[in-house]
Amino acid sequence: MKHDQTEIQVILRGNKVERRPRCEDKVYKIDSDKHGLAPVRASTRYMTYLPHSGFHNQRIALINALHLASLLNRTLLVPPVVLGEPIHWREADELEAWHRRLSKACMTRCVRSAQARHRMSLGCKKSAKYTSLRWDRLFDLRALKSRIAIHYRDDYDPGYLAEHFGIVEEDIFRIKDSVLYDYRISDVPRQGALGKYRRELLLEDLRRRPEKLIQFGSLFGTGRIALASARSTTSDSDGAEFRNFIETQFVLSRKGDVLDGLFDLAEAIVDRLGGSGRFLSVHARVGDSIFERFSEKVMSKLWRDLQAYVPKQHQHVMSAQVCLDAIQANTLGNNTQVLFMATDAFVPRASPLLKPLFEAFPCVITLEDVFDYANSALATLVNPEDGVVYGRFLVPFLDSLVASRSRAFTGSMWSTFSGYIRFLHSTYMRNNTMYNT
Repeated sequence: MKHDQTEIQVILRGNKVERRPRCEDKVYKIDSDKHGLAPVRASTRYMTYLPHSGFHNQRIALINALHLASLLNRTLLVPPVVLGEPIHWREADELEAWHRRLSKACMTRCVRSAQARHRMSLGCKKSAKYTSLRWDRLFDLRALKSRIAIHYRDDYDPGYLAEHFGIVEEDIFRIKDSVLYDYRISDVPRQGALGKYRRELLLEDLRRRPEKLIQFGSLFGTGRIALASARSTTSDSDGAEFRNFIETQFVLSRKGDVLDGLFDLAEAIVDRLGGSGRFLSVHARVGDSIFERFSEKVMSKLWRDLQAYVPKQHQHVMSAQVCLDAIQANTLGNNTQVLFMATDAFVPRASPLLKPLFEAFPCVITLEDVFDYANSALATLVNPEDGVVYGRFLVPFLDSLVASRSRAFTGSMWSTFSGYIRFLHSTYMRNNTMYNT
C-alpha cells in the first residue's frame, strides 16, 4: 500500500537531516481513552498479541489476552479492533508483517479523498474496506482498566513501541505459532492429549521471562488458557469469577455517545416485533468461509434445533409487511410465532438454504424488512482518522442486538457470532435490560 513519501520520520534535505513526528496508523481514538490506563515506567513489563479474523474472534482473543496479562502480572498492549474486511490467520511473522502492510499511517491523500467523498485511487479503495478503532468505541472499559493494567498499541511499526514504551527489538520475546491452535497456556503440566492444541506453555516459565515485552501470535480459541482449578488459589486473576468478570465487560453499551444510534435502531425494531421477549430469533450463518462450504450441514443442525418451536399445524405464511402490520394492530393471534432471522445471506428470501424456515413459520422477519441503512444513523458514523464510514460494519451488531431480545434464541454451530448473541441473550434474560449499564 503506497504511503505519502513526504511524511516519513527522517527527511533528507541536501546534507541536513530533519526529523518529523512519525506517522501512526489511523485508529479512532479520543482523549478520554487515556483515563485509567496503567502508568508507563522504565521497569514496566508488557505483553501483546496479534489479532486476526472477524470481530468476534478478535473479541475472544482480547478476553484471553486480558486474562493472561493479569496472570503474568504484565501490562497488556491492546491492539485496535479491525472492522470490515477481516485479516485471516497467518503464521506469526507473516501476520505481523500483514498488519504493517495494512497500516494507513501517512495516507493523508486517502483520508482527504474519503472525507470529501472524492473519487479514490485503487489503493485508497482497498484501504476503505476496513477501519481500526480502539475498543473503547464499542465497550465501556472503565471497570476493566481498574483491575487489569492495559495500554494501547495503535500501530504495528517497531518505532511505535520504541517511542511510546521504550521497547526495542532486543527487548521482545516472541512466541510464534505455525498453526492456528499451536499452543495453550497452562498453570501445571497436563497428562495426555492437549485437545486441539499442539503444545503447552507453562505460566511459571512465562513469568520468569526477563524480556520487557512478550509478544504472542494468535490468542483466539476456547481453552487457550487452561487452569487446573476454577477456584482462586493464589490471586484474583486465577479464578473463574475473574474470568467471568472480563467476559461480561464485552456487552455492547450505550455509555458514551458513539453507539446511541445503534441502540435506538435496535429498540425501534424490537418494538415493531412486538417488544422484548415476544418473538423467537435465529442466527443462520451461511454466507462465508467454512459456513458457506458446509452450509447444508449447518442448516440441517439449525433446523433440528428449531423443531421445538416449529408450529405443530401448518399456518398461512404471511409477507413481512402483512406480519408487521398485524403485530402493530395486535391482530396476529397468540398462536402465531414471530421469528426474527439474523443472517449473512445476501438476499435471505431468495436463499434455497433458508426456504424451509420461511415456509415453516408464518411470520419471518429479517433485518432487510425493517431497516434502511442508507437513511439510518449508522450511515453517519465515520472514523475521523481515516474518513471511513464504519457504520456499515455495525449492521451485524444491529442484527445481534435485536436477536438477543427474543424469548428464545437458536444459533448456528461453530459460529462465534451465534455465541455472542447467545451471550447477549442470557445477559438480557438475567438482567431484563437492553444493556444500558
